Amino acid sequence: MDYLNAEEVTDNDEIGRIIHKQILNEFCTGYILVGEERTCIPKYYLRFADEIKNFEVKDDDIWVTSYMKTGTTWTQEMVWLIANNLDFKGAEENLNNRFPFLEFSTICDLSRQYEIMKVPQSERTLNTIEKAAKVKSPRFIKTHLPYSLLPDQIKNGIKTPKIVYVWRNPKDTCVSFYHHGILLEKWKIDLETFAKLFMADKVLYGSYWKHIFGYWNLRDSPNVLIIRYEDMKANLPSVIKKVAKFLGKELTEEQIELLTKHLNFQSMRENKAVNKEGYVNQLKENNLSIKDGRFMRSGTVGKYKEELSAETIKKLDEWIKQNVSGTDFEKEYDFSL
Repeated sequence: MDYLNAEEVTDNDEIGRIIHKQILNEFCTGYILVGEERTCIPKYYLRFADEIKNFEVKDDDIWVTSYMKTGTTWTQEMVWLIANNLDFKGAEENLNNRFPFLEFSTICDLSRQYEIMKVPQSERTLNTIEKAAKVKSPRFIKTHLPYSLLPDQIKNGIKTPKIVYVWRNPKDTCVSFYHHGILLEKWKIDLETFAKLFMADKVLYGSYWKHIFGYWNLRDSPNVLIIRYEDMKANLPSVIKKVAKFLGKELTEEQIELLTKHLNFQSMRENKAVNKEGYVNQLKENNLSIKDGRFMRSGTVGKYKEELSAETIKKLDEWIKQNVSGTDFEKEYDFSL
């Protein structure tokens, strides 16, 4: 596993001390930096790194890839329904089963969490890489891994699954990511401090920009489609048409209207197959969540303006310009958001 050049995130500097005191806990006891991009990820990743690296990819796979909290669940449901000819009955099955989360096993100590939550042995999945591998083809797979940590067969072009990558304004991503961690990961951190970690690339899945650019650089590949959260909010039917074309599907205007209605925020928020309310409630019942909230919060573009301080927004804007200026992505990025 020398290829990872893993390095522990220590508490020898300010960022490290914040992580150790306010992010890590009994379910995630350490962060490491791995790979050429020094991706920040829980140390449990090392248990499964070789399995992910050597994962058997299939050409008819459909992968949804994204940074955390950028519209992943929304995109998964859209992609699954388009690919399955709007099988709304089939979509009543939990999204986690239809669209397994490849590296979920690497995020925390699942065995400890299952034990506390008293999950029956028959329902415990300690290796989600194996689970994804066993799904009937065509497989639908979700991952938040940066491109640099995807299976070798994808990176070396031996297999060319369909990849839909969704991205979102980093300021809204930061705020949504923070609330996710407080609700589901037992973080004990305030938003302004989390923003500091976010800009330092020392959050789960590492650098926001390296993540985006890793996929953005593949935008001309015939098996890669990049979509934006804000475009889904502004004109969902248009994005549905784009995804359908990418997947080789033709939808009537009536079908697009039906799918648009199914995918609107309120519908998704109340949909038990996708809203993760069952999981969130289990965490709350076992005192594993320190916040009273929902997995799907507001779905609002620009929500960060109501929650971040003016000083932090200014720092984020400067950070964005530093990373975007002079790149091909500069024309794509909407600085007005």
